[in-house]
Amino acid sequence: MKDKIELRNNFLDNLKNPLSKMEGTYNFDIAATFGITAEEVYKELEFWEKQTFIDTATEDEYVDKHALMFGVKRRVGTKAKGTLKITGKANSIIEEDTIFLNRDGIKYKSLRKEYLSTAGVAEIEIECLSEGKIGNAAIGEITTFEIQNSNIYSVTNEKEIINGYDKEPNSVLVARAKEKATRPAHSGNIYDYEQWAKQVDGVGKVLVKPLWNGNGTVKVLIANYNNDIADSSLIQKVRERIQSDDGRPVGADVTIESFRAKTINIEVNTILKSGYALSDVKEKIESLLKAVIKTGNVTFEKANKTILSINRLEKAILEIDGVNDNFVKVNNSNSNIEIADDEILVVRTVIINEQ
Repeated sequence: MKDKIELRNNFLDNLKNPLSKMEGTYNFDIAATFGITAEEVYKELEFWEKQTFIDTATEDEYVDKHALMFGVKRRVGTKAKGTLKITGKANSIIEEDTIFLNRDGIKYKSLRKEYLSTAGVAEIEIECLSEGKIGNAAIGEITTFEIQNSNIYSVTNEKEIINGYDKEPNSVLVARAKEKATRPAHSGNIYDYEQWAKQVDGVGKVLVKPLWNGNGTVKVLIANYNNDIADSSLIQKVRERIQSDDGRPVGADVTIESFRAKTINIEVNTILKSGYALSDVKEKIESLLKAVIKTGNVTFEKANKTILSINRLEKAILEIDGVNDNFVKVNNSNSNIEIADDEILVVRTVIINEQ
């Protein structure tokens, strides 16, 4: 894109009057003003050129409009939900919309009024105030009230707080729109089942297995939007979508299940650069490994099989500042890991050492 200096100079080059064009003159000031204004026009033109096509659109509003032309709607973010166990004075009241906090200060609210039992215990349903995976919480992470209550002795979540999903990003929405255009769905074929499942908020990876248990049978495997195991509520939502009037063909026997978890334990032995300590890189390595495994950036396809590459894991770790070299083992082996088509990887432990 032309900038204001280039536009100003072009203006001056094409100016035919005999007056001076030096800085500070009338001609120069007029040209400079033109350059500033024309640069803004070029920026607007560049912006709208990008919004014209689904591949280059940058604003959610216009990506949504392009996707709708393919019959694809953006999946919205969802709020994490779960239950808390509260102990305190018998028969005390926990009001609806009472605010609780996890260790990172993320807020949750109670969904209804509850009374502690005569034993001083209650289980209440909560929902995160914010959409997205930020509200998902491991066991024991929610521990306090926003406003302290002397009648309450303890708060904890004995189960994970789950099903918080971020709004579908543009890259995924565009991919689904293209998928619908290039993989025509009709008469209950594989693409139909994929698209029905992916229309449900919170669904990520989908695999359809036709005739898996004889004629007329279809199995649909799903992962959640965070590429983790799908829970029963998400499976039920997909089942309801596929069994709706505009879903499966009459008579089709459809089974909806989650992908199976293939748990892995990772051990990393690092050689660090001078001046770096293990504490400088440990958290970064663990976060990176979990991220690249979820996104599939360290796998490849070979003979219709998915392979987790040790070499790609090691290469990813080398991008972290302070790491000179590293050696990775997965499940106590330095060999690549084969992943079945009905499995997704779930990282159980990450151990990081320094050599």
